[in-house]
Amino acid sequence: MHRRRVGVRTALTAWYLLVLSLVIAAFSAALYWDQEQTLSAQVDRSLAGASGQVLALIDKHVDPITFVEGDAYRHATGHLAQAGYAVLVFDPKRRLLTRFGRALDLPADIGTVDLATIDARVDGVEEPWRVSWQPVVRHDGVTVGYLAVGQSVEAIEQALHGLLLTLAWAAPAALALAGLAGYGLARLAMRPVDRMTQFVRSLGASDLQKRLNDHGPDDELGRLATTLDEMLARLEASFARERRFVADAAHELRTPLAALKSRLDVVRQRERDAEAYRAAIDTIEPEVERLIRLVRDLLLLARLETGSAPWEETPVDLSQLCERIVEQMEPLARERGLSITRDVEPGLLVNGSFDHLLRALINLLDNAIKYAQSPGRILVEGRQADGIIRLRVANDGQALDATVIARVGERFLRSAADRSRETGGVGLGLAIAAEIARHHRGSLSLARKEGGGAVATLNLHAGTVR
Repeated sequence: MHRRRVGVRTALTAWYLLVLSLVIAAFSAALYWDQEQTLSAQVDRSLAGASGQVLALIDKHVDPITFVEGDAYRHATGHLAQAGYAVLVFDPKRRLLTRFGRALDLPADIGTVDLATIDARVDGVEEPWRVSWQPVVRHDGVTVGYLAVGQSVEAIEQALHGLLLTLAWAAPAALALAGLAGYGLARLAMRPVDRMTQFVRSLGASDLQKRLNDHGPDDELGRLATTLDEMLARLEASFARERRFVADAAHELRTPLAALKSRLDVVRQRERDAEAYRAAIDTIEPEVERLIRLVRDLLLLARLETGSAPWEETPVDLSQLCERIVEQMEPLARERGLSITRDVEPGLLVNGSFDHLLRALINLLDNAIKYAQSPGRILVEGRQADGIIRLRVANDGQALDATVIARVGERFLRSAADRSRETGGVGLGLAIAAEIARHHRGSLSLARKEGGGAVATLNLHAGTVR
């Protein structure tokens, strides 16, 4: 069963509430602990003050302990009793000698600590009390008894309990309000993403010219909108190239197929002898060869673009490869009244596919021969600098169209003057060479040559012998 994923808004709100709940819990615990410590410290200071007053009233010269009677005694005992203190005096054997204030009964083990919080029954009511216990020491250092001063902490316990109840309902209420506010803020923050999603969903193949045109702040969402617009621009350009490719492929295939059909129709019109049939076949054969080359080139391009072309990477000596190709292409160049000059540094090595590099260089030289002005010269030049090998193939002829220079590497790319098909090309040679260069992590560029003509430059990373 497919589990539905939680939305981003819900997830953001949940994480926000989780973090906020931890913060509130930590704050509540810290607040409760601070209040408890503060109130306990106040009680301890109050007990210390009361114990000091009582010790001042004790006659430490006699044994057993007695109080010094007088106005100070009456004022202090009355004040402490009125303030709710319980004062108990014990002899050295911890037997009760006297008391005043609240009637507090102490447990037997009260003298084991200086300060203790106990539950005791006072005036028939069980309450929490804080008790201070300390020895009464005579001037000669002899302990003559013990003093216990207690104060009820019931009010403190109630205050802390009230604080706990307040935190118990306030924290969930704050979380609920924060959750609603957080979800609303998350919805507000994600609204641009929703708009982008709806916009992209509404796009079809014929709507790629549309753009978000979101000129908001340069934040994450603004950069996302800009990236989507850039992606749509690339998709639009890609679809336009594919449409041109389909149209050009249909055009290139239609012409030889139409010629084949017309010649076949002519042959079928009447009976012919064997010699006439052979002559008809001879006229059909060039168009068949042209179709085979076109389909083969298209298949190679498709395989290169999808990465399915056979590829065996080895060290390739471009200097020797250029020499071999020039020797192979020189007869064709001489037929057209052209000469080929080779100026290639020795030892230019790249790591790549020998067969594909051979095909790329043949395409460049063949292209230069096709479009060169006769008589003329073709220059094949190779240099290495900063780890980059640059192979230049230049010819003499007409200046290149700016559109051809800008769109180098596109399929069926030919100048307007070359649409006559006299050269026999279909505009796939440079596309194949550019794709082979890309597979070698290189590039192919075209430029106008001074004085007329064109320069094709193949840039490749220099390799080493392995």
